[in-house]
Amino acid sequence: MDTFKRIGFSVGDTVKLLWLHRSSETEINPKELHDTYEALFPGRNVAYDYVARIAKKLENEGYLTMSQVQHKKYYSITSSGREHLQNYESLYYNKFVEMLKVIDRIYFYLTKDGQKPEPPEYPLQQEFRAYFAKLISVKDMTRFMIFNLGMNRTEFYAAEVNEQLNELFGWSPSNGYLYEITRDMEAEGTIKGRWKEPKKRTVRLIKVTDAGEIFAKQVSSNLREQVVNVRKYLRSFVVFFE
Repeated sequence: MDTFKRIGFSVGDTVKLLWLHRSSETEINPKELHDTYEALFPGRNVAYDYVARIAKKLENEGYLTMSQVQHKKYYSITSSGREHLQNYESLYYNKFVEMLKVIDRIYFYLTKDGQKPEPPEYPLQQEFRAYFAKLISVKDMTRFMIFNLGMNRTEFYAAEVNEQLNELFGWSPSNGYLYEITRDMEAEGTIKGRWKEPKKRTVRLIKVTDAGEIFAKQVSSNLREQVVNVRKYLRSFVVFFE
């Protein structure tokens, strides 16, 4: 599935935003815009005719104005187009920047590639969490941290999983979902759980099993693939907005 369709940002939205952004800087024709799109978003191919149709649609809506130079159509932005561009940027830019900070921390933790990001100063805002969950498997992220803690600890508290995720990345799932995942993992046999005080049943201790140690490699590989892909597209958009 296309990464940005998950958060309501389609290929059409991308082309539309690119037209508004580039035409706010200079007059541009469909061929130039198509080439720019291909360079910015490799792997998200779109036909030249589609790019031209989006320009015509934006012109009809009053966001672009067209002029012809030697039989070539060139488009520039209108005042209404500038206002529309500002609305797009305010809607998506902060969202992408904040999610990218979390993704960059996860990426470095998984790969040790590049410069180490700054530690989180605050958790990912509540209004961005639903979008983040559409980009990255929350279940894989949580299982990864459970297995990661289990590599160095005989036992640990379930609550420590979220503490570690927040400390390292500035994000964690809800406590309710964390405990749902641990219950599933116990049923699968990848972890064992016990109550610290069986009579009170308030604090749950977790231990990773041999089966869990084997499964951890697959979870780590899956998560890495997700993070690399999502990070590539988020960075493309953030650079584009800037």
